[in-house]
Amino acid sequence: MRFDNRDTRVFMYLLKTFVANKHNYLLNVNEFYKTDPTKTLLGYFDEEYIYIIPSVVLGMCDDYLTRAGKTGINIQNVLNTLFRANLIKVGWVMRKDLRYRPEKRVGGKRRRYITFIRKEMRNREGTIDA
Repeated sequence: MRFDNRDTRVFMYLLKTFVANKHNYLLNVNEFYKTDPTKTLLGYFDEEYIYIIPSVVLGMCDDYLTRAGKTGINIQNVLNTLFRANLIKVGWVMRKDLRYRPEKRVGGKRRRYITFIRKEMRNREGTIDA
């Protein structure tokens, strides 16, 4: 899948790069206690979703782009594009506004994640391998 806007292309490229890097990792939600202090935890996964920790990934993106001398990304624009492409799960609040980071309980802690839909990610060019 080729994204029309620069921010989404850059974000998905960097996310794919971060997931493939041996210094970063994703944990199964059932094995949340198996953290590795020598690596960076990007998020969790289960059979249906990949839960990305926004603060970690966005911090890594900002750091990478700053060192490369490039401008940052507009995450709201990225999330809108990913939603329209049916790649992320969203929640609704009472006013029917979209919540791009629905909450998920992992290991007794409730946090918000960017929740990618695994079956939508499969075999799409430019997305992370699910």
